[in-house]
Amino acid sequence: MSFAYTPDEQDRVMIAGFLGLRLDPIGYVDLSTIIVLSTMYLVEFVALCYQLRHRDYLPLKAKNVPVMFSLYFGGVSWLLGDIFSGGLVHLKQSPVLKNCTFTVIWLRVCIGAYYVTSIFALRCFSLYYVFYAGKPFRGRVMLLSLCATILSIVLFGIVSSVLPSTMTIRYEEILDMCYYGKGYVASVIAVIWCIWVFTAYMTWRMRNVAFCFNERVEMMALFVIMLSVVTMNTVCLFAVSVYPASLGWRTALLYTNHVGASTGYWIVMFEPTYNCIFNRNEYLQYWINILKEDHMEREYGYSSEINTETTLNWSEFSELPSKANSHYPSSHNVTTASLSGPAVSPPAGHERPEVFVPEQKEP
Repeated sequence: MSFAYTPDEQDRVMIAGFLGLRLDPIGYVDLSTIIVLSTMYLVEFVALCYQLRHRDYLPLKAKNVPVMFSLYFGGVSWLLGDIFSGGLVHLKQSPVLKNCTFTVIWLRVCIGAYYVTSIFALRCFSLYYVFYAGKPFRGRVMLLSLCATILSIVLFGIVSSVLPSTMTIRYEEILDMCYYGKGYVASVIAVIWCIWVFTAYMTWRMRNVAFCFNERVEMMALFVIMLSVVTMNTVCLFAVSVYPASLGWRTALLYTNHVGASTGYWIVMFEPTYNCIFNRNEYLQYWINILKEDHMEREYGYSSEINTETTLNWSEFSELPSKANSHYPSSHNVTTASLSGPAVSPPAGHERPEVFVPEQKEP
């Protein structure tokens, strides 16, 4: 596939000019965009392989590595759909690329944008379910939520595929690009905005909730990232006339979509991954201590696994008073006991406020 300014590309630019459209030719800036974003996803793939191998490490397990792995493939699908339908490559060389129903509706919209934003929203809902409602987000609840999300995406894709191409998306051979129907674009953007509104609502409901780890940062970051992505897509698809024809707009949209998705992924996964590599046992003991302190073992579902999945001596942890959080009940007794073995300091950057524990006097 050529990125040089060939005679065929010159003809395409000239034809677009006759039709009143300023068309920036496909060139090496587009190639560099593809290389940069592909490299970014390759690095994430290496990290995901490591995370899958160590998925039983409790801080990683709490992030639901298999779901994050599926999120990665949603991002790859989104990238391919953006590249094929965003004016970065020539489509006429392959019948698969000219099939805009496949590249746009399935790769870009359903498996890509809808799935990625829905998983981010589902992550926010899981935080709401655990920290606001005080219930563990696992088992049947998690499975039903994930299945409902996937089913709604599949139904949207099927309906979009059976509609006439004049109503949704079609291939324009004279310009060698996919042309979007405005009504279909409006429906796609409306769904993404609904997903963002749901995320915003969950974020607002949890504004005063005390979290165990960095969940507040995750929640606010996903909120901002989704807002940026939705706004950028809305501008490109509505305010810009045929955005794939503009080098600046198509490049900006790709970087916004995929740097945003990658940033959201790393905000969720970086801390447990980094500490699994460099501070494995120290961070694990710190992590379990925080669960004990905040009385969240039941919500995370790990209280019965502590003694079987760790190699350190966890037999007697301090039962510290829990944070004031009126949104979830605690089934634990608030007592105090001494730690057995030497005290372990939290990893750098994870210090917690000191808690006063009164001395136990002999009767």
